[in-house]
Amino acid sequence: MTVRSTHSLTACELSAGYNHAEILHALDLAIPPGRITAIVGANACGKSTLLRTMSRLISPSHGHVLLDGKSIHRIPSRELARTLGLLPQSPIAPEGITVADLVSRGRHPHQSLFSRWTRKDDEAVESALAATKTVELAERPVDELSGGQRQRVWIAMALAQQTDVLLLDEPTTFLDINHQVEVLDLLTDLNHARGTTVVMVLHDLNLAARYADYLVAIAEGCVHVAGSPEDVLTEENVRQVFGLESRVITDPTSGRPIMLPIGRHRMAEEQDLKENRS
Repeated sequence: MTVRSTHSLTACELSAGYNHAEILHALDLAIPPGRITAIVGANACGKSTLLRTMSRLISPSHGHVLLDGKSIHRIPSRELARTLGLLPQSPIAPEGITVADLVSRGRHPHQSLFSRWTRKDDEAVESALAATKTVELAERPVDELSGGQRQRVWIAMALAQQTDVLLLDEPTTFLDINHQVEVLDLLTDLNHARGTTVVMVLHDLNLAARYADYLVAIAEGCVHVAGSPEDVLTEENVRQVFGLESRVITDPTSGRPIMLPIGRHRMAEEQDLKENRS
């Protein structure tokens, strides 16, 4: 039986932004422990800002992010990194570093001045490389890889960290649809096998609804709606959050909702059809 993570991660009246421009506005959010959460929303709505603030990369101008009821800003960095991991949107690797060395850096939170690299560390790195299908890339410099290969290597580093809470900002960026599904299947396997709490920002609404247990739709720096995919992915919510007309049906494969966008021309055709019938 899977033992799911019980760590709580919450945002309380959270306001944050960049260069005195506020992007998040008194936002409240509780992440379900041991589940997969997907954060969705239009461009520049605050999705990445929320993830960066919840991982302590950005300091809030107001409010708090709490891990197990304690402000993440009061938790020592190494201790926090053993519980909470982050894959940012555009990570930068040191010049010339190999894939194996980069993935090994995921083990740094588990090291100390008095501890040495152990077989457990080797196993964590090997497992992460195998899971992301990057074993054959281990000795290659990261800066020689394609965008998709590089993205899988960064995910491997995050997996090697073996945290109970894992935040990922657009983990399927640069990946074709086959590799997108592989990555999301991998994160689902991680959640099922280890009970890891997974929080990810995704652009694809249908993939978010298919893989997440809990959806959070952000609009103008606030939580517009949060809940199950069935509660969140509705035609009205798509209209309000994305300004898009759509049809939402049930995916015959997964049983989850799936959104079909309607373009302006199709909307005009439907309107003409309705008028002709009347």
